[in-house]
Amino acid sequence: MDRKSIVIRFDGQAGDGVLSTGQLLARAAARSGYEVLTQSFFLSEVRGGASTFQVRLGCDPLLSPGESPDVVIALDQESAVKQSRELAGDGIIMHPLGFDAGTLGLKAGQESHGLDWKAIAVAAGATARSQNVVAAGFAGALVGIELGILEAGVGQRFAKDAAVAQANVRALNAGYESVTTALNGSRLSRRMAPSKGKPLLLLSGNEAVALGALVGGIRFYAGYPITPASEIMEILAKHLPRLGGKFIQAEDEIAALAMCVGASYGGQPALTATSGPGLSLMCELIGLAGVAEIPLVIADVQRAGPSTGMPTKDGQADLNLAVYGTHGDVPRAVLAAQTVADCFRQTIRAVNIAQKYHVPVILLSSQAISHSQETVELPDLDSISVYEEPLYQGPQDGEYQRYRATEDGMGSLRAIPGTPGGMYRTGGLEHDVTGQPCADATNRVIMVERRAARLRAIEREHAKLETLGLPPSGRCQAGIIGWGRAASAAREVLPALRAAGWELGTFFPNLLWPLPVEPFQRLLEAGARVLYVCETNSSGQLAQLIRSQLSTLLVAHGVEVVSVTKDDGTPLSSREIQQQIERHAINRTKHKSSSALELGDIAHKSSSSEIPLQQ
Repeated sequence: MDRKSIVIRFDGQAGDGVLSTGQLLARAAARSGYEVLTQSFFLSEVRGGASTFQVRLGCDPLLSPGESPDVVIALDQESAVKQSRELAGDGIIMHPLGFDAGTLGLKAGQESHGLDWKAIAVAAGATARSQNVVAAGFAGALVGIELGILEAGVGQRFAKDAAVAQANVRALNAGYESVTTALNGSRLSRRMAPSKGKPLLLLSGNEAVALGALVGGIRFYAGYPITPASEIMEILAKHLPRLGGKFIQAEDEIAALAMCVGASYGGQPALTATSGPGLSLMCELIGLAGVAEIPLVIADVQRAGPSTGMPTKDGQADLNLAVYGTHGDVPRAVLAAQTVADCFRQTIRAVNIAQKYHVPVILLSSQAISHSQETVELPDLDSISVYEEPLYQGPQDGEYQRYRATEDGMGSLRAIPGTPGGMYRTGGLEHDVTGQPCADATNRVIMVERRAARLRAIEREHAKLETLGLPPSGRCQAGIIGWGRAASAAREVLPALRAAGWELGTFFPNLLWPLPVEPFQRLLEAGARVLYVCETNSSGQLAQLIRSQLSTLLVAHGVEVVSVTKDDGTPLSSREIQQQIERHAINRTKHKSSSALELGDIAHKSSSSEIPLQQ
């Protein structure tokens, strides 16, 4: 029977073209009309070490890249042995010829088949290096993608050298044809059901951030290369000049943000992108932008830390730094993207907040999103709201006071240098309404309140844009909270838990600072007495933030905040979330009574039943 979803995992050594293989299949599937979501794991080395690329195809929208692969295509023996432990219960593993497949330890219902990827490539007139293209052809035929679409992808990949392109097309065809002989007698079908037919756009998270920056009005970028954010810089270096913008590669992250501060002061909406180590270096300049009320956006593509950490591995441990980093009470907003499409939307939102409220905005992504590719449907550009910042135009607007009081918490009008009558002084010192340094206590209170008022205004406007999910009854026993990539995994586990009897509310906020209070209040009023907070860090940083900011509310309703976390360099999965929630509920049964017993009973029921996650 044709499948509605399938997970294919390619594995080999860095330098073997594993990532190119997966990307080739992903693009061909998207052009065939299938939904695609990918995930890659690789070391920060040019050659050597394991490299893995996972492609999930679906006829319907996907929430995660999947867990246990249905098909493993291993380019070497070591990869075959390693991935055999991850194989789905009815999975197929393809491995090189020449070793004892009995060492794979396969279970009943699983299959293994051998192919000499390199020999097939050489026989087709290519070199042994084209073994990955052979593997891509095999995978495409296995799931039923048209050969012509795959060939077009290979031609585009090697367009700079016609002879190389032709050789790789021959290798692709040989891999495509090898399915019949390699799987002769297999009883496990892996062919996908027909797609919707309409080609879909395939983007990575970093590509979506760059596109959102251009659409949102960013016209200045300064940055320093850092994994996993560098692609944002590379894309904007190519496209910003075409829109009249400016691009600078700085000598380090401090200089990059300083340049962005200067460009924004001069009237150019500015953005930089970095990762945790770079954000740490930027803290002093974030404080300058905050006190001087200079709008800018920092895209922080998180990776596993601390320090250099694991540059190519996933993590969500920069939240504390994003919210609290810098000395003094610096106003800033913090947003977090959850999917590739969300990277586009939240980048535009970050630019709008920065330009409207004159604050630095930190947009959190992560390695798992930045290097993932997803099929997306971007909105009509004419329907996107981009904030047009009003500026001081001259004496006709009255005497200019850069930091005058505003009733609604909005930033007061900025004057671009050179505007007649708009001269003012600014810097890192506390100042009065004109920008002159001022250490007067009364003035200090006024300016502190001014900065706090803008945070309250951001929360008022943007809390209502965050979506709270409740059961049809409007009542729930517990709430599931998630941010970043963990939010997608939490969404995927909901059908299994609800089928087991859980009455769950959900809240997956993009705005993390200022923390939106009203959705949490509604969730607790609906009956939630346990909040499960899902995130990929060891300390439960959002859970800590919720406890500290909502302590009065939590105590009043008798609510427990539970961290659902891990920190091993890979994204939190839906299965791991389900297991941790059920384990906690069962433990509550041993120590609590009444409503806690109900949660425990449900946990026993759901853990004993085999309810599948999204297929």
